Formats: sequence, structure tokens, C-alpha cells
Amino acid sequence: MSKRRAATYERVSSEEQRERETIRTQADAIRRFAEANPDAQIVGRYRDDGVSGTIPLEERPDGRRLMQDARAGLFNELWIVRADRLGRDAADMLTLWKVFKELAIKLVGISESIETYLTYGIQALFADDEREKFMARSAAGMDRAAREGRYTGGIVPVGYRVEGKRPHARLVPNDEIMWADLSEADVVRRLYGHLAIDAWSCRRIATEFNTLGIPTSYHRDGRGVRGKRTQGIWRAGHIRNIATRTVYRGVLQYGRRSKKPGREVISVPCPRLVSDDTWYAAQQTLAANRIAPKNTRRVYLLRARIVCGLCGLHFCGSAGRGAVTWYRCDGYMAERGPVEGRCQAKAIKGEYLEPVVWNDIERFLRNPGDLLDELSAESNGNGARAAALAERTTLEMALADFGTQRDRMLDLYRRGRIAPNELDAHLDRIAQEQQALERRLRALEPECTREVEEAPKQDMLDELRRRLDGGLADVQRQEIVQLLVRRITVHTKMTEDGKKEARAVVEYNFPGVVPTNTGTRASQNYSRLQRVVAL
Repeated sequence: MSKRRAATYERVSSEEQRERETIRTQADAIRRFAEANPDAQIVGRYRDDGVSGTIPLEERPDGRRLMQDARAGLFNELWIVRADRLGRDAADMLTLWKVFKELAIKLVGISESIETYLTYGIQALFADDEREKFMARSAAGMDRAAREGRYTGGIVPVGYRVEGKRPHARLVPNDEIMWADLSEADVVRRLYGHLAIDAWSCRRIATEFNTLGIPTSYHRDGRGVRGKRTQGIWRAGHIRNIATRTVYRGVLQYGRRSKKPGREVISVPCPRLVSDDTWYAAQQTLAANRIAPKNTRRVYLLRARIVCGLCGLHFCGSAGRGAVTWYRCDGYMAERGPVEGRCQAKAIKGEYLEPVVWNDIERFLRNPGDLLDELSAESNGNGARAAALAERTTLEMALADFGTQRDRMLDLYRRGRIAPNELDAHLDRIAQEQQALERRLRALEPECTREVEEAPKQDMLDELRRRLDGGLADVQRQEIVQLLVRRITVHTKMTEDGKKEARAVVEYNFPGVVPTNTGTRASQNYSRLQRVVAL
């Protein structure tokens, strides 16, 4: 009679188990079992050390090799100490039983019998339940450590180092020299200074760091990120990730990257590297660069000032044929924002709107009296009220569409086309977008209840007037628009013949005291003056 051809599989997951050498314990148990079964020949040994049981067997290093040999028919028995060595997910373990049964491979348990589907299934359920309890205990312990301000593992933020050993390890500023006479913490402060004070872009900061030869922390330490090698180059995304972390203003957040719904983000104090003023100024620079990026060669005069009356997103500038300037809603360029599908806002040709806005600004800077009277009359007339009514009507129509979206999701759920968790995700998204539109609708209240941006100072305006005579570059004209135009809202509606009509409401941010034609200075609130432009 030929010997039974057997394979063995051992697995251990956590560092603590590895330290207790449970792989060796499993190997000893298998060796004794082999001695007690001399009619069996071990033809293959498979071992996954430090691999989680939640990972499917075929995705583990030796587990993949085991399944390949099993399908090749190299063995007809698989020896394991317990069923939970194959995995910790009940559904995955039951699938493995069926696969091995189809391959005519018998599962043999050494410490626990798994010869029948019933006993194996019960052990699979116990393994799954124990995993859930272990994860809950681990999460509770990690949360407790985080609330106490202790280091809980993971990538150490640039500019910090871990002081002490677990369970008493904490983050402290890293004062070790990183480049020239700057420590790692000093490099982070330099980064924030460029953003907050110099208003540099992330790309410009990355270029400077690479040109100076400042090493990244991973390149300096000769290591990678999560097992992957890095090029040791500063990139704009890396700079932005550092700039947005609250840890640098003294607030360490634990759980912010978790994808679990309802996950609590724990915030605790930690040593700061920059002041609150510097940190928030850096965020303002990032926000300004996001809607008016500095890495484009073409200058769009009204960029970052045009807002869509349909979806609330900004318009972006683009060049058409013959270098013609166009402004298009970001919601049309890609499906995003509160309106389902692409936004149907009309694209605006730059030559229809840019001259109107710049002419108003130039008239204001040179001789504001007539312009202010003209805009005051228009802002108090029917044009502004019609524009506000159009915006309110547009928002109300968009709000009514959310009911249709909810009904559509519920219908898909009843027909079994989407799972309960997908339904919840869609309904949560719809609710968030509806709340955003409701906030915009509430903002359409009498002007006295709305916040007014601070108008530019008089001495700054005087300087701008002097520069007009010397001529201005496109970039300088764009900066003046950013200063004197609060917002341009484009309202779009469909005509009966299916064409789009648009109206732009230009809101200026003029100061309250200006020189008049008589040479005196008049005081009035001009920060809400509007110009309505048919497009």
C-alpha cells in the first residue's frame, strides 16, 4: 500500500506570537503527529510567519504556493494544528473546505478534529468570533493609549521622533541636524514659513528643497514607506500632506485616516512646531492656490472669482481654439458637487465678461464717483433683485431633485441592485449635499445679516492708481481683480427652444470712503455694489 502524501501548513500573525515562537510550537506538534503516522509521507511544508488570518489563503506568500501545489495534485492530505490556522474569516474558511473537497484533499487537524464539515464549520465560526473580539479589545486599547497622548505606532510625522519605549512612548520634536544647520523640526518650520509668509506654492517649496539637497526623512534613514522604497524626492503632494496636519500646531489626531463609518477621531495635545497663526495662514495659502493655482503659465483674469449658481462650484479657465479664453464650471469638467451628473451651467467666453469687470475696476481706480453712482442705482434696482430671485429659484430646483435621487436609490435597493451599506452611503451623500444647498439658500438673506469682507485700505488703492499709468502685467491685473471683486455668480437657465441663457452677477469689494468728483471724500458702504451682465 502506497504512503499517504501529506503537506503541512503553519501560520502565526502577531509580533507577540512570533516572540513566543508559536511557529516552533506548531512545528513540534506536527513532527510528533508525523512520528505517530509512519504510513504518511510529508511532501511539502508551508509556513506564513507574521501573516494575518484575515488575508485570504491564496494571497499569503506560502499560502499561494500551497494552493498551486494542491491544484497540481502533489498531496492528498493537509495537516494543520487547528482550523483557525487556515484563516479567521468564516466565509473564506468554508470556501476553502469546498475547494479542498473538490481537489480530493483531506483536512487533518492535529490538536482539534476537523474531519467533518460540521466540526470544521463550528471552528470556523469560533475563529471568526474570536477575531472580532480581539479586534475590539485591540481598538479599545489603542484608543485608550491615544487619549493619554502616547505614541500608538505607525509612520512618525516629519519633524518628530519617538521618545521612550512602549507603553510609554511619546512624540517629541526631532532636533537632530537634517541638513546644513537645520534640524528636521527646523525644516518643517521653514516649509510653513514659505506657505504662511511667502505664499509659495507646494510645488515651489518642493523644488527649493530638492535644489538645496534637503533629504527626505526616509532617504536620510535609508528606509521606505510601509515596505516600499521611495525615491527620496520632495514632491508637491508630500509638502501639502505635511502642511495640512494638525500635529504641527500641537493637536495630534488619531483615527483620522480610518475608513470605518462613524470612527471617532481622537484629538490630544502634543508638542507644537508652529504657532496657530502660522498654521492657519498656511491653510489660507493652500486654499487660495487650490482655486487659483500658481503653476499655470496662462493668466485668467477672473480665475477663482466665478461661482456657479447651479452647483456652487468654481469656474475654471481654459483656452479654446485660437487661444480664446473660456470659463467653465468645475462640475461640468467632472461629475462632482451637489447636482447629479455633469453641471449644465453655460460656459462663458472671457471676452464677454473680462472687459466689463476690468472697465469697472479701472473706472473706480481713476475716477470712482460716476461708477459708484451707477452701480448703486443698479444694485438697488430690479437687476440685483432679479439675480437674487434667479439664484433662489435655481437652488430650490436643485433641492427638489434630492427627493428624486432618494427615491431612485430606494428603488434600486428594493430591486436588489444595491446592498444595504451602499444604500446608506448614497443616502448619507444626498443628505450632506442637501444640507450644503440649504446653507447656501439661507445665505440669500438681507444684506445686513451677511458677513462683509474687509475692503482694501485707502493707501493700497492710491498705490494701485499710480501703477495704472505705468501699465500693468496680466498677473498684476489678476491680483487687482482678486482684491476688488468679491464674487461673480453665474446663473444659467434653459430657454423654451433648449438653449442656455446666463446672467453674471458681479459683486465688488470697494472701500467705504472714496474720493468724489468734487475732491472731497464720501463715506458710504460700497462693499455690496453689483453689476448684472447678460451673457
